Amino acid sequence: MAADISAITYFAPIAAFLIVFIISYAIFWKIKLLCDSQFVNIIISFLIAAIFVSAAGARLYVQVIIPWIAVLLVALVFILAITGFIGK
Repeated sequence: MAADISAITYFAPIAAFLIVFIISYAIFWKIKLLCDSQFVNIIISFLIAAIFVSAAGARLYVQVIIPWIAVLLVALVFILAITGFIGK
């Protein structure tokens, strides 16, 4: 019996919003582009994420890229494990 995972389409825009919000906030916080105020960084990150999610092309791009990034991370862990076992 196959599992019905069609409900994930309702949560995909929320996940895309959260990913863009967290990454943009982290970039603004790390490079201190705007200022040292966390409130300003949060507001600007929120606006960028809202604009990003409202554009259908950008949302589709994130939904296509995120699974491949997960595959890349899993492959990287395996490669690091193999080199750890082989190396000194």
